[in-house]
Amino acid sequence: MKNTIYALLGALLIFSSCDNKEQEQKVEFDTLFQQVMKIHDDVMPETNNLYKLKKFAQDNIDVIPDTSIYIKPLRDVQLNAEKADEVMMQWMEKFSVPEASHKEKMQYLQNQLVEIDEVRKVMLSTLYDGKLVIRKTDKYIKENKLRNVGKTEFSAK
Repeated sequence: MKNTIYALLGALLIFSSCDNKEQEQKVEFDTLFQQVMKIHDDVMPETNNLYKLKKFAQDNIDVIPDTSIYIKPLRDVQLNAEKADEVMMQWMEKFSVPEASHKEKMQYLQNQLVEIDEVRKVMLSTLYDGKLVIRKTDKYIKENKLRNVGKTEFSAK
C-alpha cells in the first residue's frame, strides 16, 4: 500500500512538473510572439503614409519642370516608398510560425523579431527621408509660384 501511494505521488509530481514546463514554454512563446506583433502593429499603419508620400511626390512631379534637379529625388521617393511597402508585404506573406518543437518556434520568432525590426527601420527611414524631399520641393514650388500651396500634410519626424 505504501509503495502504491509513493508511486502515485511520484507520478503526480512528474505530471505537475510537465504542466509547469508547458506553461512556462507557452508564456515564453506568447511573450516573444507579442513582441513581434507589437512591432508589426505599430508600423503597419505607416503603409498608408507610404501611399501618401508617393502621391505627394507625383503631385510635385506634375508641377515641376522636367529639367528640375528635384525630379530625380521625387522619383526616388516614389521608388523607395514602393520598396518599403513591398518589404512589409513580403514579411507578412511569409510570416507563419511552424508546427515544430518549442525551441524551433522560439528560434523562428527570434529571427522574425530581427526581420520585422528591419522592416520598421526601412519604412520609417523611407518616410523620414521622403518627407524631407517633399518639404524641399514644396518650398521650391511655392517660391517659383508653380502652385500656391504646398502638398505636405505631414511633417518629417
